[in-house]
Amino acid sequence: MDKTDVRYIKGVGPGNASLLEKLGIRTVEDMFSYLPFRMEDRINPVSARELAALLPSDESFFVVGTVKKISGGKSPRRRSRIVEITLKDRAGTGDIRLLAFHNRVKYILAVIEIGQEVAVYGKVELLAEGLTMNNFDFEVLKPGEASLSFFRRVPVYRLTKGISVKRFRRWMWNALEKYAQAVEEFIPPGTRKRLSFPARGDAFRNAHFPPTPEALKDAYRRIKFEEFFVFVCAVAYNRARIKRTEKALRYNLKKNLLTPWKETLPFDFTSGQKKAINDIFRDMLSPYPMNRLIQGDVGSGKTVVAAASAVLAKENGYQTAILAPTLPLAEQHFRTLSSLMESIRIKTVLLTGGMKKEDRARALGEIAAGKADVVIGTHALFQEHVKFQKLSLIVIDEQQRFGVLQKAALSAKGASPDILVLTATPIPRALSLALFGDLDRSEIRELPPGRKKVETLQGSSEEAYGLIRKQLDKGFQAFVVYPAIEEAQEEDSAIAAHKYLSEEVFPDHRLTLLHGRMSPSAKSAAMEKFASGKSDILVSTTVIEVGVDIPRATFMLIENAHMYGLSTLHQLRGRIGRGGEKSYCFVTFSAADTLAIERISCFLRCSDGFELAEKDLELRGGGQYFGTAQHGMMDISFNYNKALEEQFPELSDIAILDEARKEAFTIIEKDPVLKRDRELKTRIMARFAEGFNLAKVS
Repeated sequence: MDKTDVRYIKGVGPGNASLLEKLGIRTVEDMFSYLPFRMEDRINPVSARELAALLPSDESFFVVGTVKKISGGKSPRRRSRIVEITLKDRAGTGDIRLLAFHNRVKYILAVIEIGQEVAVYGKVELLAEGLTMNNFDFEVLKPGEASLSFFRRVPVYRLTKGISVKRFRRWMWNALEKYAQAVEEFIPPGTRKRLSFPARGDAFRNAHFPPTPEALKDAYRRIKFEEFFVFVCAVAYNRARIKRTEKALRYNLKKNLLTPWKETLPFDFTSGQKKAINDIFRDMLSPYPMNRLIQGDVGSGKTVVAAASAVLAKENGYQTAILAPTLPLAEQHFRTLSSLMESIRIKTVLLTGGMKKEDRARALGEIAAGKADVVIGTHALFQEHVKFQKLSLIVIDEQQRFGVLQKAALSAKGASPDILVLTATPIPRALSLALFGDLDRSEIRELPPGRKKVETLQGSSEEAYGLIRKQLDKGFQAFVVYPAIEEAQEEDSAIAAHKYLSEEVFPDHRLTLLHGRMSPSAKSAAMEKFASGKSDILVSTTVIEVGVDIPRATFMLIENAHMYGLSTLHQLRGRIGRGGEKSYCFVTFSAADTLAIERISCFLRCSDGFELAEKDLELRGGGQYFGTAQHGMMDISFNYNKALEEQFPELSDIAILDEARKEAFTIIEKDPVLKRDRELKTRIMARFAEGFNLAKVS
């Protein structure tokens, strides 16, 4: 019944079904799962006398009254049609004036008559003419006929052009009346009982037309849990699959390359790096595929840890693929790893989408022939014609930039290869356990010796320009970061800023522009110019947020810092202070809201990425986290009701994720292939089989 086509809902039909498809609604279950983003309290009408006492107010009010008078005419200023309706409130305490303009006039005059009882909902002003509504929802009340828009908690939905909210409510009601009690249950009975969940059909009904606030809360909690639960079950299922699948390519710790390579390094590993490398080697030497996440703060040395893993792979005659989210980072990894591995003659190859045809053909040939030991690339590595001879290790840098499921396309290029995921975006532990529950985890918290703490300052752009000049006079370089490429306000535009700074502020210095809309070759040229010291200032958007390493860069100006999240600010700050020199991060902001001010205050006083990640989650609140900071990590389709989550903290992402994780991993631990929960397995396969490459498992 859940998969019944939405066109069969009473009142929908083929034409309206095509409109609903724009909202992602194709089946009855899709319809039920399309939750309102807010509820309006239209249970008890207020009288005219009560209204007068409550004004002025920004809230909307529900009023019921009898039509006393209807008059139409032209608006004196707009010279457009206007209709004025006078209602006598139901309690008999006074009148309310309704004003409607333009296209609504014809419709209102067609349906409203003197003597009818009408329910209205909208904002009210107390004018010289009396209590007035001029933007309102209304319904002519008919004896014995229940209303879906008044005398109840009324759902409000985000809709598309061509669908009115009243029509959608009616379709939802019709669907619930016919199909709600026949929906399939897939959450195991034990879980439903432990968490005191209502029946699934009741949850859908109460999520749209709740009889009480408690019923709405319980329904919302169950439906949100379902979304998270299926995802985390897929994560747990994938972990169990990995743990019982032996890999085809095995390793021996020969040290014929590792020892001489380590001796050539101009630094010693930190204790965190040593532990991470030991964790990785233990995984690689085991008969089962590695699936490990390395969490390290910006500048903690994750790249050299990945390099050690690649050297072990080469010792055994295997290849490594390193996937980077951006072209600048891929090119930087190529330069860094080429330099690190040159002494032991490990061949590194770069593969990106913007390469010249002959360079690309040569790279593909070396990869296929096994001559390329370490292949660094962007999304180009996913492409079908990229063939490896013996791919045993895949390193994915900043996995959230690709989405938690995308590694399967690259994994298919090897025979159960080892997977190593790097992230410089520390993730709160509660989220990490759910998002990366299929990964073992290692943390690198300390910075390499000699790395100095970046001093973070705030002030005006002019103050920052003076400090930049001082750094440039010492022979150092600077970043200037803007939140947009092009905006109506030129001060927010990196392009306009580059022109202004070049001509008006730093005419005697060399400035370079970098942003995401530039061609790959133009980006590479800009980064190469700055990295080689041929440019003094790089004016950029957040394309430099991840991984860019310029040792001579000691100053970063972040304009309009209130427009960024804490995670992005911290990532940007991590681009400087990499050469052992004292470095400065300077922010400007003009935020009025308290959350933005608190976010900037946290950034100014704290430099620990793990602490900032926890604070970021606290400030954002559960309901916004996946749509912003962790965009792409979870394949979750859920309409958040922010007001409801603020009212009930137990509905937050973290609270429900924690419940989902505990239940999912307990279920999979007891029944790794879900023999006892076939409905749950069917749903996991339908949603995530391709992404997690689970289809091979019966």
